[in-house]
Amino acid sequence: MIKHNASAGSTRLLHRFVAALLSLALLAAVAVPVLADGEEAAEGETIYINSVSDLEAFAKKCSYDAWSKNKTVVLQEDLELEGEWAPIPSFSGAFLGNGHTISGVKITGAYAPAGFFSIVEEGGSVRDLTVKGLVEPADTQRMAGGIVGRNYGVLIGCTFSGAVMCEKEVGGIAGRNETSGTIDHAYARAVVTGTYQTGGIVGYNLGTLTGCTNVGAVNAEYQDAGLDMEGFPASLLEYVKQDMGADLSNSISNVASDTGGIAGRSSGLILSCANTGSIGYAHVGYNVGGIAGRTDGLISGCVNQGFIQGRKDVGGIAGQAEPYINLDLDESTIHKLRAELSTLHDMVNGAATDMDNSSGTLNQDLNQLNAHMTNAIDATRRLEDQGRDYLDDVADEVDRTGELFSDTMTRLEPVMDTAADSLDKMTDSVGQLKWVTAEMAAEMLTASTALAKASAGMDKTSDALSDSKSGLQQISNGLQELLKSIDGGDDTQLAQAINAITGGYSLLSDNDIDDKMQTAMGLLQIANTAMSVLSMGSGVSGEMKLLTTGLGLLRSAALLSNDTDFFNASKQVSRAVSNIAGVTGQVSTLLKSTAKTLSANGNTQWGEDLEQLGDLVGSANDVLDRIDQILGQLEKDGVPGAGSVKDGLDTLSGVMGDLSDAFTDFEKSLTILQTDSALTSATLGHLSVAMGVMHEGMKGLTDTTSQAADIVHWLAEQDPIHMPRPTDEMGDTTDELFDAMTSMTDQMSVLNRDALSVSNTLTGNIRQINDQINVVTSLLLDTVEEISEPGSKNVFEDQSEELVAQNEGKLEGCTNRGTVEADMNVGGITGTMAVENTLDPEDDDKNNNQSLLRTEYTVSAVVLRCINEGSIEAKKEAVGGIVGGMDLGFVSGCESYGDVEGTNKVGGIAGTSSAKLLSNWAKCAITGKKYVGGIVGQGTDGLLTGNSCVAKENRAIVDIRADSGKKNDDNSGIASGDTDTNTQYWGAISGGQDGKFVGNLFVSDALAGIDRVSRAGQAEPTTFEAIRALEGAPAGFQNLTLTFTADGHIIERRTVAYGDSFTQADYPELPQKDGFYAEWSTPVVDNIHLDTTVRAVYTSYTPALTSSETRDNGRTIFLVEGLFGGSNALKVTAQEPTGDLGGVTEQWLLEFSDDGQAEHTIRYLTPGEGSVYVRQADGSWQKAETGSFGSYTTFTVEGTQAAVAFVPKHLPIWAICLGGAAALLVLAFLLKKGKARRTARKAAKAAALPEGSGTEASDTDELETPLQGDEEHEKTMK
Repeated sequence: MIKHNASAGSTRLLHRFVAALLSLALLAAVAVPVLADGEEAAEGETIYINSVSDLEAFAKKCSYDAWSKNKTVVLQEDLELEGEWAPIPSFSGAFLGNGHTISGVKITGAYAPAGFFSIVEEGGSVRDLTVKGLVEPADTQRMAGGIVGRNYGVLIGCTFSGAVMCEKEVGGIAGRNETSGTIDHAYARAVVTGTYQTGGIVGYNLGTLTGCTNVGAVNAEYQDAGLDMEGFPASLLEYVKQDMGADLSNSISNVASDTGGIAGRSSGLILSCANTGSIGYAHVGYNVGGIAGRTDGLISGCVNQGFIQGRKDVGGIAGQAEPYINLDLDESTIHKLRAELSTLHDMVNGAATDMDNSSGTLNQDLNQLNAHMTNAIDATRRLEDQGRDYLDDVADEVDRTGELFSDTMTRLEPVMDTAADSLDKMTDSVGQLKWVTAEMAAEMLTASTALAKASAGMDKTSDALSDSKSGLQQISNGLQELLKSIDGGDDTQLAQAINAITGGYSLLSDNDIDDKMQTAMGLLQIANTAMSVLSMGSGVSGEMKLLTTGLGLLRSAALLSNDTDFFNASKQVSRAVSNIAGVTGQVSTLLKSTAKTLSANGNTQWGEDLEQLGDLVGSANDVLDRIDQILGQLEKDGVPGAGSVKDGLDTLSGVMGDLSDAFTDFEKSLTILQTDSALTSATLGHLSVAMGVMHEGMKGLTDTTSQAADIVHWLAEQDPIHMPRPTDEMGDTTDELFDAMTSMTDQMSVLNRDALSVSNTLTGNIRQINDQINVVTSLLLDTVEEISEPGSKNVFEDQSEELVAQNEGKLEGCTNRGTVEADMNVGGITGTMAVENTLDPEDDDKNNNQSLLRTEYTVSAVVLRCINEGSIEAKKEAVGGIVGGMDLGFVSGCESYGDVEGTNKVGGIAGTSSAKLLSNWAKCAITGKKYVGGIVGQGTDGLLTGNSCVAKENRAIVDIRADSGKKNDDNSGIASGDTDTNTQYWGAISGGQDGKFVGNLFVSDALAGIDRVSRAGQAEPTTFEAIRALEGAPAGFQNLTLTFTADGHIIERRTVAYGDSFTQADYPELPQKDGFYAEWSTPVVDNIHLDTTVRAVYTSYTPALTSSETRDNGRTIFLVEGLFGGSNALKVTAQEPTGDLGGVTEQWLLEFSDDGQAEHTIRYLTPGEGSVYVRQADGSWQKAETGSFGSYTTFTVEGTQAAVAFVPKHLPIWAICLGGAAALLVLAFLLKKGKARRTARKAAKAAALPEGSGTEASDTDELETPLQGDEEHEKTMK
């Protein structure tokens, strides 16, 4: 295990600068052959490449790594390759591209590292070379780059265009740049995709990158613009497009991490680099940055202008700024205790001096206290000496443990890779076996005499045999489905066919079954089992990948003394083994169940074979369970018993050997069928291939377990790990220290009692002594814990401010101008400043600092003098103009000008912070709901360091806007009354009250300083003039600007006063654009207190405005022709006819936008034939001159408003019908009235006749004709 020391960072930095200087010297040397016009270099041979054959011959010789040393290679022509290119294995000389291009490079084989060069060795160099092509190594590979897979040397002025795709350490120029490697002024225009450590220039950088530029897309949506098409072979371009698809989001895993425009991950130097490409995909990926996805090195003077997206930890410069971490061995807790005891001793002596003229009792008390203290100091000194030796022994054993684990994992990693490959082969073979056994079963059923006879005489079968008849029919139908499923490769159809056939088989009598049918049923059972095994084992490959990754992380953690990662990795390994054990248990049960079914159906041999397989898989499961328990103990106790692991792997090795034999027996059982005439040669060929793949996979697994057992045997032979325990002498000294401290405490109680009547001076002394004793007591408890429990949690001390001068864990002088969008932890410069949990990027477990040895670390993460001008947006929380989530570190001298938008914890500088924010400047609009602040959204307590937020001497001119869910089109400031600025958890400095605030100033007419309250000395309001006059105020705070832009170009920029207002009359002339309607985005700019931009908005002209009103058939009633643009509308209102124009059936009022034209043509879908009238300015109606446009009537009007009336040519049918209906109603009314009168007259006549006369009026006399009734009615009316 490597021990860190205080000078480690400086040493690494020195190494990098020395490498850079050596690189320059090398380049000066290799320039000699070029200047000598092709003559041989003094130190070695010069090779000239003029053709593809020259290049191929050169590449072949590079298979020996020393061959190219001291040789100079000169490319003298552009070359175009055809077919697959095998990377140049190793290059140690000087390759001079002379600006020439090698195109058509296609690398798709299983190469690692992969690139035009596989490895450029230390001392090697490549200069001025352009490569165009595709690098996509087969299988799961790492380290792929357009120019070189792995670089130890120097690359200068190299360019790559095309595509690079790999899983880990993927870059447009290099997959991995080692500590000795330098890449200078490289240019990448490529589509780069990967899962881990993916960068536009380099996947993983440990060396130096200077002046590099990326314009390609990295883990982003596919765009043709991401590729340089010129000189790219059409066939290769088509291959790339087909392979990558139209949308790369489908190929980017949700766990993709460490994606950057320049480097995916960097522990080295990135200087003066620039990115303009799109980086990341919306809501996908962790640690995404415009320059680096994750860095604990130095990034200086870099600029990002690209669009940056991701899920979490996303920044304009770096996704995650990890701290430089240094193991602190200089000062133990015992040493601190001794120092504090000395301080206490001095306090007591000082108090004794003040008491010379006081009570003798008090002097006696102090002398007693001094005596106990002397004993405590002496015990502490001895304990420190003893503890130093003890802790050195523990550290040595921990180091040896780490080295042992590292060696073990180094041996085990390739074994696990073989196991993963073998499992893949086993999976492939089971899949092939599924289809070949189904195919064999289909041929057996087709050849079944019983089934053929039954099918021929199906209709003659008696009712007594109806079950068999039904079963045979079901088998016959199932056979047809089976054949279809085999042709189409449909798993669902295959399962249904097998169920149908087995269901039909269960209905048959023994007389209906022949040998071929019985064999077919056995084969179908095997196919069905294979299908289930595939379903159960679908996750095993992924678990093996997790297992292999976990073992690699164990190795890295052991090498880096990172105990937290060690425990997390052991959890991953244990979980993967547990899951694999669970799957093997299920497979064992399934195999045994299938064996019973086969035996019951008469396939005894296959049943016995599968029973044996099931037993052996079960045994493997038992062993895996045992190993899982051992790994669980590793996670709990740190060091497992090597003997238990050895015994477990010995057993597993034996089981795997037996399992291999059992598979061989099963293979023989199946191949016996090869003599059966029912099977075609094609089917037998398929069987042979499947069993061959299965045999290879089984052999690989057997070899794997055997090799793993050998490794653990080797481990068992090493000296056992024994963590030393504290000696008896240390125990005795600790007891003495406790006794002395107890006596001190008791004596202090006596002193407090006797001091009740002393002077104020003596009382103050005693109070200080009391406080110091509390400090000493706390340290004493820590000391005992440190000695008795070496596995306590680590302690991280943040010294970022003190270590600001070092060049690791640092971002300085960088600028972001690109838009950054993600879900959480989003910043203009860095998404988060924290320690990464590699195993759980979604929810970093920063409080899990378990260690084999209680250790103290110094951490440093610094962001200095960086500027953000881009808009920053988080879908959820923790978003800041400079940093989103700040768990540790130091941010100073930064400037934030771009809009910041989120929901919760939104800040002009930091979204959340548990560290220091010093002398930063924020002038921006901030949008959010809760915990929204001009400097910090919310101060928090750090889980790792225990520190709290400190905001000192920061300056803010900000607006805070409520989150409405709508994007703003400009960054103009809001007026004081435009939002509720008294909202809780809003402040011009901080939204929350947690943290320490000193000397912060802000300018606002509406906001208070901290959560609605301005506090003197902490967060105070000031004027714009006062803040611009402050010492060190940046140029961005000297003036407010009003900028007018059109199509991305600045039309005019004005310096304006704080609070100024402007209307369109004050704006410059609006630039026009042919075919477009132009308007300013903000008609009025009121009360300016931020830099404001007004943009010219261009909208394509609309040739006609349409009304929302339609006829019954859905067609629009009115259209107004013109050249409309912008936010234009046509308003149509139905009106009641005014009566001053006769015969009007409908009347409308049209109002529409002004497009600058005096007249407009109206298209009117009239309700029929008739005339159109338009109201004139004097109120009169005038018949319009009309034309036609299809079924529309057209006419012209002046102005932007018109009243339109329609008068039909003839009374429409509906009007005639309505009039007839009205006439009928009148007639009915008159008849009713006439009848009523006749009835009344009749009654009157009857009353006038003499009583008893018996004479009655006849019906004829009594009735009146309708005509008479009408005449009477007329007379009455007259």
